[in-house]
Amino acid sequence: MIGKKRMYKLFAAMVLALCCISTPYSFASQKSDGLKHRFNDPALNNAMGADVTLGEASNGALVNQTAIDNAKAVKYQTTEIFELYDGVYIMPDQVVNSAFIIAPEGVIVWETGENLGDGKHYREEIRKITDKPIKAVIYSHSHYTQGTSALIQGESDVMIIGHPNLNENMKTSGLGSYFPELEPLQLARAMQQVNMFLPKEGPDAKYGLYLELNERGFVPVNTPVKNGQILNVAGIDLQFFTEGGSDTDDCTTVWIPSKKLVLNNLVWPFMPNIATPRGSKFRDPRIWVKGLSVMRDLEPEFLVNQHAVALKGKEKIRQLVTDYMDFLNLILDQTLRGILKGLGPEELRDFVVVPPHLQVHPWLFESYGIQSWISPYIMNYALGWWDGDAATLFKLPPKNIAERLVPALGGRDKVVRLAKDAQQKKEYAWSLELLNYLLRISADDADALALKANIMSTMAYSSTSSIARSYLLTQARSIRKEGPAPVIIPPTKEQIASSPDKFVDYYRVRLDPIKAQNTDKVLAFDFTENNEKVFALHIRKGVCEYIPDVNEYYRPADITLSLGRQSWAKLYLNEMKLQELVAENEIKIKGGISEATTLLNLFDLF
Repeated sequence: MIGKKRMYKLFAAMVLALCCISTPYSFASQKSDGLKHRFNDPALNNAMGADVTLGEASNGALVNQTAIDNAKAVKYQTTEIFELYDGVYIMPDQVVNSAFIIAPEGVIVWETGENLGDGKHYREEIRKITDKPIKAVIYSHSHYTQGTSALIQGESDVMIIGHPNLNENMKTSGLGSYFPELEPLQLARAMQQVNMFLPKEGPDAKYGLYLELNERGFVPVNTPVKNGQILNVAGIDLQFFTEGGSDTDDCTTVWIPSKKLVLNNLVWPFMPNIATPRGSKFRDPRIWVKGLSVMRDLEPEFLVNQHAVALKGKEKIRQLVTDYMDFLNLILDQTLRGILKGLGPEELRDFVVVPPHLQVHPWLFESYGIQSWISPYIMNYALGWWDGDAATLFKLPPKNIAERLVPALGGRDKVVRLAKDAQQKKEYAWSLELLNYLLRISADDADALALKANIMSTMAYSSTSSIARSYLLTQARSIRKEGPAPVIIPPTKEQIASSPDKFVDYYRVRLDPIKAQNTDKVLAFDFTENNEKVFALHIRKGVCEYIPDVNEYYRPADITLSLGRQSWAKLYLNEMKLQELVAENEIKIKGGISEATTLLNLFDLF
């Protein structure tokens, strides 16, 4: 667990934003001499022996020099505010760009940042330019929405414009989970992904898209817009498009006809983030292309981008948007082509060949995600895990494979030597593969762990992907006891107390079926602040069913806990034991404390 109890609440929505971008694909399947540079994905080449030049960022971070060079071409290198065109101002930053428009009746702000500090900063910048009131805020999607309360402080009747799905997505943290029970794991992965556990300075320092924990101030949408809808906002007509999206299902593109200008979250300064290792709902390339197509057909002369420099010029914008569409179409179509050839998820990792003009495109560079993540992701969504080979229908679990493969390779010491040989050849991915066989057999093998950490750090510096770099360094540092790499981040007490029924429901997935195999009991939770429903869990021979109201269930509760929401939060997070809460008169039990304790002990602890 992380010490800061509010970490989940502070981080939940902001992490969505950064976690939505991926990397470039590489050119063709040309044969090469030897073992190096033989992959279609540049990231695999870097992981398997390609010559890499390291650079040093301003904070001392060691980074693949090509990533540093590419960023200069597509991202702002200063935070100085400037006027793009006719009252449209850009407020650039490392992670996200905001913009504002001075309209006849007031100011329209696009994006409010990651936290209250951003909102306050944006307000200060706006006030350097104009004293007009802030009349509207527009959210491009559910990621950079957390500076709003500071931005509009002291203003009145502010329109908060966004997609109809946005408010609901913010309630569920914005992590994009099909199963909300998994959010503690998704949050931990997301925090690793965006440099949360890396130092601020030195070789392992944060680099790329990263976030900091700060107080947040989301203000819900009060003016949801429909696709194609035109609104007069602060005296200027705006048109909104909501059917095309990128990394979330709540994207809104804004067209300002009078200025021939588009505000968007569809074109990024790196490869579209179709797949993300933190886990999310499926990001459909077809939906992304649909949004880009609409934007291209508008023929804008100015394109304001959330993560990248703004563009001027109708032809330049048309070409960039078309290239972005072509890349998305290529990845999807060629993945489907590979599947039709009978390739499985793992074989698809290096199947897609990207033509030269897209391979070297600075806006499609692998500075965030990695090409080889995408095709397996698409296939798993389309068809599932099976590769079509009947021999793999009974594939052994990884530990069982390792227990058989390590002896076949010559034993533990021989595998260590093979891993070191691969390290010397700079075949880092293969070296880590070998070491993981050993660690699946013995997770505390000190020599294997030390070697793994060393290789992961070297691999991180070589990678152009900030996602891969952050995961690799975070986990390498954790092995060395230099920092955390949590598997889960539990929810806060505030979250649990605000929705006690939801977390009673989520509790069911923590049941140990072996411990509970002979149990058939109903455990009820009667919250003192809730005068109607009594929630319950029916533990039934290793299975747990959530009961939304035990008073309407076919059998009564065997044990009932009468408690407040805060007491439930303490119990859920294991901050206090049941006996302690009873002693403090925070919980009353109907049915016996011994029986209640026995039932609660059937569930895993956080």
